[in-house]
Amino acid sequence: MELTYQCPNCNAVGEVAPIESTPSVTCGGCALKRDMHPGSSEHGELKSCAWCGTEDLYIQKDFPQGLGLLIVIVGFAISTVFWYYEMPLLTYMVLLASALLDMVLFYRVPDVTICYRCLGQYRGLGSNPSGRFKMFDLAVGERYRQERLRVEQLRGERASADATSPSPSPSSSEKSS
Repeated sequence: MELTYQCPNCNAVGEVAPIESTPSVTCGGCALKRDMHPGSSEHGELKSCAWCGTEDLYIQKDFPQGLGLLIVIVGFAISTVFWYYEMPLLTYMVLLASALLDMVLFYRVPDVTICYRCLGQYRGLGSNPSGRFKMFDLAVGERYRQERLRVEQLRGERASADATSPSPSPSSSEKSS
């Protein structure tokens, strides 16, 4: 199983494979070493996120959403041209072809398992054992999105407080020497 993650320190994207036998990961961007959560996979099956430890994971198709949208828009645009020139048969054929292409891609493209908290992506055998993880749940996703926003806000407040705090004055022993 392979994990694609984002470093919390420098936001660099990294990959770990196989996660089952990797006890820790070192970021290629900032050299931050981070231990993987033990027990996140058992017998080659994913139980929880190896990066952050949460058990809230979801699945989606491992396909760029922008490309899927482009296929739909191009099919619609071509069909409207045929409709304008009063060629309904070609219009429906283009719409049917784009729908068939979408269906073929849906069944051929594999799933990727994604962590709600850290957005780590798991690919390969065992990433969704026995259909354990379900499709994206908006309520759970919003809860973790709000959590990420609060963490960023706290980091920003801490950084601004550190920047505005007065520098320490020299001690009396330094003044006398």
